[in-house]
Amino acid sequence: MILKITIPISILLVLLVPSPSFSKVYMTKGEALKLAFPGGDRVEKKTVFLTEEQAKKIESIAKTKLESKLYVFYVGKKENETLGYAVIDTHLLRTVTETIMVVINPDGILRQAEILAFFEPPDYMPGDSWMNLFHSKTLDDSLRIGRGVPNITGATITSNAMVEAIRRVMAVFDVAVKGNQKLAVEGKK
Repeated sequence: MILKITIPISILLVLLVPSPSFSKVYMTKGEALKLAFPGGDRVEKKTVFLTEEQAKKIESIAKTKLESKLYVFYVGKKENETLGYAVIDTHLLRTVTETIMVVINPDGILRQAEILAFFEPPDYMPGDSWMNLFHSKTLDDSLRIGRGVPNITGATITSNAMVEAIRRVMAVFDVAVKGNQKLAVEGKK
């Protein structure tokens, strides 16, 4: 009797556990930051701790919940010029995570979004043409699924999660970083 129950449960568990063959890291943090700031001579790390008031404002602007009140911004520099800001964000998709890098120009315009690691089946991963839709976006209603960003058929969770992550990062930038030169620099890359 126990054997009859154990075998089907074992088969079910094997089918439900995500396969490591889907897991893929496309870029390390160092590679991603070089891509984000070509021509830069250094990357400075700035840690932002959000207040409760900032968190509420960010959630209102981003139209999504914050997953953390701690954000690390990598600031690309060339001599004394700020080239831009990058945030590496890891968020949950279905049962596994995806890691992306969001790069914002000093004026708050989204420069690029890159997938650094993707642990879902490859069929759910956005293609380059979809990723390129984020170039030069601002944090307005066009940066939403069904408005300025089309849904990915068969990968709705992935597309929604990525847009929400980008909106969160851009809202954190607008509220806590843009125009705030008092942020302490923790050190170089």
